[in-house]
Amino acid sequence: MRKLLSVALTLLTTAALSSSIPIKDNSDVALTLASNNYNRIVVQQDKIIEAVFPPGSMAIKRDEQDGSVYVMLASPTPFTLFLSTESGRHFSVTLNGEASLGKTIELVPQAQPFTKTAQPVGTTPFKRAANLAVPEAILAMLNHMEQQKPFADVRITRHVGKALRWSKGLTLLPKESWVSPLLKGEAIELYNGGKETLTLAEAWFAKAGTLAIKFSKPSIRPQERAMLYQVEEVSHG
Repeated sequence: MRKLLSVALTLLTTAALSSSIPIKDNSDVALTLASNNYNRIVVQQDKIIEAVFPPGSMAIKRDEQDGSVYVMLASPTPFTLFLSTESGRHFSVTLNGEASLGKTIELVPQAQPFTKTAQPVGTTPFKRAANLAVPEAILAMLNHMEQQKPFADVRITRHVGKALRWSKGLTLLPKESWVSPLLKGEAIELYNGGKETLTLAEAWFAKAGTLAIKFSKPSIRPQERAMLYQVEEVSHG
């Protein structure tokens, strides 16, 4: 059955419409996909390893060989698909549907160099938490932190007076830790004390065990602030 499905998806890809779209890390792009056919999304020279989306909004299958994903829309209204790649890139894609042939969309990453003071940021792949049942749990943690709404089985610790200073005038001020049996969330205030606007990139903050990152806004002007919300798996020793 799996082999038949693979053959069907290959044939579908051959017949699909294809386009390439440039995209920066931690940015959003709007796509219109076929609502009545499978579509294929691939990241150039990279592999998609994580996809987070509203429950019931679409069907998805990942190609283990090339790291692309096949999606079929189920929602009649637009929704957002969050993608993480093997090299540590992260994108959000706003999806709309139309009656058409299936499409192949190639996302072409655009470079965004940045360095920390003392400790350079690598492009650490996000890995899936062992024992994590559904990606919706990650999204729920992000949303509850952003909306300041505690929920069951979560312990919240508030931090005061601790600051981390990076290059280009960027300062990190940890505010809260949210810990559940499987996940740990961090709410961190970002302050731009420099003279240039900073376009935020998730790769700056990703580390081993990080599952998701979200910003309250995509960039920070000089003397402005933004919030960083990140989720990682809980270490059980």
